[in-house]
Amino acid sequence: MLKQWSLSIAIVMALATSATCLADEIAIQQDAQGVSYVTGGIGSEEVEALEAYKKQFNLYFLFSEGRIGRLVDDVSISIIDGKKQTVFSLEHAAPRLLLSLPAGKYTAVATYQGHTQRYTFNLTAKKSQRVILNWKNSQLDDESREENRQDEVPPAEIKNDTRADASGAS
Repeated sequence: MLKQWSLSIAIVMALATSATCLADEIAIQQDAQGVSYVTGGIGSEEVEALEAYKKQFNLYFLFSEGRIGRLVDDVSISIIDGKKQTVFSLEHAAPRLLLSLPAGKYTAVATYQGHTQRYTFNLTAKKSQRVILNWKNSQLDDESREENRQDEVPPAEIKNDTRADASGAS
């Protein structure tokens, strides 16, 4: 009985430690301009951790490629305001990026695997906004959808979103 109790305590401690480590990995950070952000979303645990932060931010980016929407990371992104000033910049962003900016007109300039796209949007004070940036990838599009199905963007995340793609934008 004592061995089972000790094992149970060890399992609970291990789970608590792994949850704490995950919370440390997904934490609010600041870029060079002082804008707070959270990036992550590789794996279901990180996606769940990001959900806890969603209400604290008014801008949500999702980075994907191909028609099937395979999530991508290692995206470089800068956001430029209406005065042509860089207000946010991040190298190596994960597939999901949450940040807050004041209301205004902005242009996101994002680069993935050497391909750059620009997307202009208006952010209002009362409404959060979701932007999906998708880079076309004919090689991935030609591959089997079944092979990549686990990496697809869930339909609930795509519905009613602002979408941009890299077709014609380089």
